[in-house]
Amino acid sequence: MKKLCLAAMVATVLVGCNAGDEVVEHGGIDINNLSQTQKQDYAELTADALAVIAQAADNCSNGMAVGETKQCDLSASNTTTNIIVAKGQIDVEQQENQTVIVHTTKAMEFTSPNAVTNGEVISLNFSENLDKDYNMTLKTLPGGNNVTFKGMLINTADSDAKYWSTESTTGLALKYDANIKLPSLISGNAVITGKDNQTFNWSTDSNGDITAQ
Repeated sequence: MKKLCLAAMVATVLVGCNAGDEVVEHGGIDINNLSQTQKQDYAELTADALAVIAQAADNCSNGMAVGETKQCDLSASNTTTNIIVAKGQIDVEQQENQTVIVHTTKAMEFTSPNAVTNGEVISLNFSENLDKDYNMTLKTLPGGNNVTFKGMLINTADSDAKYWSTESTTGLALKYDANIKLPSLISGNAVITGKDNQTFNWSTDSNGDITAQ
């Protein structure tokens, strides 16, 4: 049985019991056997995917009242230099204190020339069905948006499906390129987790350059 099918079954059974964490722990990428170049590829692809959803959520929540919710589709217009969105849908909720909570009602699916994917399809999921802490939060602060998150990614086109989760360890800022309007996350830190709770850290500087540690 493909790991993708197995993970779907596990997630169904474990909803509300850290389902996403369980899937990654048992079917995640083998971080201890990744080269530094591979870690860098995973970090860059992950950061780009997160930036796309952060930008879409920021645009979707514009003008919303406290307590209001809205669903917005992701499309090819939501891209970075490294990924192209195929489809997806987010649910945004405007809370008090200029805070927006984001879930995926349909996981974002995207392709990338990045070596991690080999042109295959990757999905990024912030579904509450994984666990209550799988979401993205945007908080408006002086100078811009502060972004925190925990999400799960999967190479959905791989017959031996690979999973990993990513979680912010500090807030990251959302930046739009002044010329071509492509999003990036800057000035923050996060972690990627694979099987057996193996992890590595990644960070992004004030220019949006990603570094895997």
